[in-house]
Amino acid sequence: MHIIFLAETGRPLFGSMWLASLVVAAAIAFLLVAVALVGRWLAATHPDPVPVMAPPTPPDSRLSPEILAIIACAVNVTLGSRTQITAVSLSTAHAPSVEALMLQWSLEGRRQIYTSHKVR
Repeated sequence: MHIIFLAETGRPLFGSMWLASLVVAAAIAFLLVAVALVGRWLAATHPDPVPVMAPPTPPDSRLSPEILAIIACAVNVTLGSRTQITAVSLSTAHAPSVEALMLQWSLEGRRQIYTSHKVR
């Protein structure tokens, strides 16, 4: 029955209120340091994957001038007349990965949630 002294009312833990506060503050500081160290260890042992960039493709001559004009008009209407198109390619070899698509979905969902909140 050594635990009974912890449950006594009117008497602080360790006999002093200041000593009990110091012990609690030290325990919180220890936990913060432990979480920070574990986080640094995990960051060092599990680096972020480097995204694979597709190599630049040569200009595609299969696009007709009409298709290029339609793309230019769509870009002009969508982004404005000051927008400059640097390249157009007809490449389907580099489809986005499932992870990239899921990331886009999660970012869009997060954006919708944040924009639905009212600013106070």
